[in-house]
Formats: sequence, C-alpha cells, structure tokens
Amino acid sequence: MASNRSGRRAFVARTGLVVVGAVSAGCLGWGGDSTGDAETDESEPVVDVAEATTNDTDPETWASVSTVRLDAFVGGWVGVEPAHIDRVENPTLVLLEGREYEFTCENRDNVKHNLAIYDAAEEVVDELATGVVADRGETASLTVEATAEMTTYICEHQPVIQRGEIEVIDPDR
Repeated sequence: MASNRSGRRAFVARTGLVVVGAVSAGCLGWGGDSTGDAETDESEPVVDVAEATTNDTDPETWASVSTVRLDAFVGGWVGVEPAHIDRVENPTLVLLEGREYEFTCENRDNVKHNLAIYDAAEEVVDELATGVVADRGETASLTVEATAEMTTYICEHQPVIQRGEIEVIDPDR
C-alpha cells in the first residue's frame, strides 16, 4: 500500500510540474501573448457566432429603431436586431432620450442570463431588469423609456464579459 501511495504522490508531483512549466511557457494560452505585450486584441469576438465587436453608432442609423434583440451567450451579447447590430458582440446601443424601446434577449447556451440596464454608478436604473432565462430558446423582454442615466446593459450573471454600452442622445440634436 505504501508503494502505491508514494507512486501516486510522484505522479501528482510530476503532473504539477508539467502544468506549471506549460503555464510559465505560455503553452496553455494562459497569461500574455508570445510578444510579451500585456494588451489583448479586443477586435476579435469571443462568441463564435459573432463577426465583429463594433457597430454603427451614427444617430441617423438609430433614428427609426424601437426594438433591440440580443442573443445571450456566456462570452457576451450578440446583436440580432436592428440589422446594423446583427452578429456584433456586445454592440453599442444608441437610444433617443424619451423614446420607448423594447429589449428582448434570447438564451442561446442553456446558462442563466438576464438583461439589466445600469447607470454610471453600476446600479440598476429604475428596476429595469428582466427575469432569468435559463433554457436555450427562452426569451425575456423589457420595455424601457430611454433616459440620460442609462449607460450600460449587462447580464447580472456574467457582468464582466456580457455587457455593452448605451449612448442616450437628445432627439433634437
């Protein structure tokens, strides 16, 4: 029994050394890139179905929008509607102050998601949050009137990676 235990300890120790060496060398993709540059390339989407990370934020493009549809993935939101956010990861939403919008999110990966509207202090604006959607294909909708305090939309279950900016503009500008 003692030789089996010492053999297992030796195996675990060797495995740990291999993992530490691989991580140190960057072989597992953890840590910085091979150039030593600590910055990440944010132009590449994380979610496979996304094709871009930027979208048209020209107010004229958004003038007739009243519905926003987003697909919810652990790696980020992916725009569906309007057409100018289709397949954009965490698209910037441009809203006209005082206008009513319907936001709909659809669960695409069987992980818990919700959609919440936050202000600059990272707090929910006027309790604007959907319920949780946990099953693939399940949707939740939220009707909001755009206000200047709205700055961000997030999933409260993945708030760091599943978040996008909101720009609220004066409709008379």
